[in-house]
Amino acid sequence: MKKTKVFADAYQATIQVFFRTKSFPKALRPTLGRKIEESSIQCMLNLQKAETANKNNKINFLFMASANLDELRTLIQLSRDLKAINVAVFSELSKLTKEIGKEIGGFIKYEKNTYR
Repeated sequence: MKKTKVFADAYQATIQVFFRTKSFPKALRPTLGRKIEESSIQCMLNLQKAETANKNNKINFLFMASANLDELRTLIQLSRDLKAINVAVFSELSKLTKEIGKEIGGFIKYEKNTYR
């Protein structure tokens, strides 16, 4: 089954998140690091569910993915403010999450227009 671009991007973002959280300070790894990883995974999995869901559930999964992405963005910002990641990593992750957000928004708009 062919995956959507938004799922592929979320998958790549999840991989990047896991690579970046490995270098978190020991005190932040089990709390903030784990929460960032979980938010990233949940966003990706909700996008996967949206790809295969029926029309009634598709938008719900997309909204859940969007909420996960908002949580991820907040946690990435917190990581930068706590100096768990540097500005370059923050910029890279922010760029990825911004692109994914645009794609989710487009997917939601498309689904709403398709199932009126």
